[in-house]
Amino acid sequence: MTKLTKNNTPLATQPLKTSPATGAALASLGFYSSLPLMHGSQGCSAFAKVYLIQHLREPIPLQNTAIDQIAAVMGSDDNLRDALVLLCEKHSPELICVMTSGLTEMQGTDVVRVIADFARQHPEYSQTRVVKMSTPDFVGTMQTGFAHAVDSIVRQLVREPSVIKRQKALVNVLCSVAMTAADIETLKRYLEAFDLEAIFAPDLSMSLDGHLDKVDFSPFSAGGTAVAEVEIMSEAVATICVGESMLPTARWLEKRFAVPFHYTDLAMGMEAADELVQFLTQLSGRNVPHWITRARSRLQDAMLDAHFILTGANVVLGLEPDLAVGYTKLLNSIGANVTRVVTTIETEAVKHLSAEEIIIGDLSMLLPCRGPVSAVISNTHAAHICEPDIPVLRAGFPCHDRFGNMDVEQFGYEGSRNRLFALSNCLLANHQDEVLPHVSQYRFDASDVVPKGDK
Repeated sequence: MTKLTKNNTPLATQPLKTSPATGAALASLGFYSSLPLMHGSQGCSAFAKVYLIQHLREPIPLQNTAIDQIAAVMGSDDNLRDALVLLCEKHSPELICVMTSGLTEMQGTDVVRVIADFARQHPEYSQTRVVKMSTPDFVGTMQTGFAHAVDSIVRQLVREPSVIKRQKALVNVLCSVAMTAADIETLKRYLEAFDLEAIFAPDLSMSLDGHLDKVDFSPFSAGGTAVAEVEIMSEAVATICVGESMLPTARWLEKRFAVPFHYTDLAMGMEAADELVQFLTQLSGRNVPHWITRARSRLQDAMLDAHFILTGANVVLGLEPDLAVGYTKLLNSIGANVTRVVTTIETEAVKHLSAEEIIIGDLSMLLPCRGPVSAVISNTHAAHICEPDIPVLRAGFPCHDRFGNMDVEQFGYEGSRNRLFALSNCLLANHQDEVLPHVSQYRFDASDVVPKGDK
């Protein structure tokens, strides 16, 4: 039986949890011509900006309202209003995402009223949509902040469906923070193979995929889903919800506009990927393309190759819930033992994981375990704790000691195959013979031999 433990200590010595505002800033960059604006002090945005730059190795256009000690006491409404006017005047973005920080949440700033006053006083900037999202530092994690940002954007921008018929079936895709740019591109190929048109919310594969832009400087995101696309999400025939954190948005679309949804946990492992492909087949009425069938057979071969080293291996996870669920199911499918899962918050999916022990805590609880640990799947901070004794497969945020983090494929048949090989190679690089060579006490080498004639 799985044991679930919650850490209630007031101090995190090796934190795994990250600010929700950081996740919201990342999500907002998946929308075209969007500007994340953090309503807080300069230090609040500086941390998030450095954190994302180190992981993504890309410029992050994160703005802030620069609340000082006077505004913190007397009120910060003017800071937010002036920031909105300045950004619209200088850059004219399509979308401004206003994220709160712990400072403004404790202050009790009425962000909705300030945005309404700005819209009424400056009708010349009506083409810029301003979306408010509540992301205090003391509640939630990076995953919840990311999901709340997407939820806020969808709920505040989507419109009533039109009566115009579409040539292709339209599908909404709600992407979790666990998905990389490569994962989103993989899912795009799947949808295109079934001749389905898709709206991704957010689409980080267009803005944070590591491309070199034509302009030297851009004050907002370099790509992503446009506001006009978000507005027509009510016209979709279905929603693909990737990750449990995106379920509230999928359920709202279903309740509000009667758009049914299909849930998948990153489609990691043969069973989850098969379910997704079967859903796309039923939705489109098309047969499975040959290249997807071949990708499935390649995953089968990878599982056959990797099971010699992964079956029975003891693996510990230190990840956000959505990512932990995906990796746990992938490891279970190949016979590895997930001895411990350390995650940030308790969710329904986490409570039903097939793991020996689940801990809601920080990275200091990764080790020690009751038995030997073959490998750890977590971020760079876990690597500083475990390596070189225990290999760490990098996943999640932040991974600032590796290049190409957004190019790591985890989704579907291809991603599962990629991750199985990566984990197998980690174990091989750290492999030690189970039986140490026996050295006889009678063994001697040339230096022990006394030359003839010497005494």
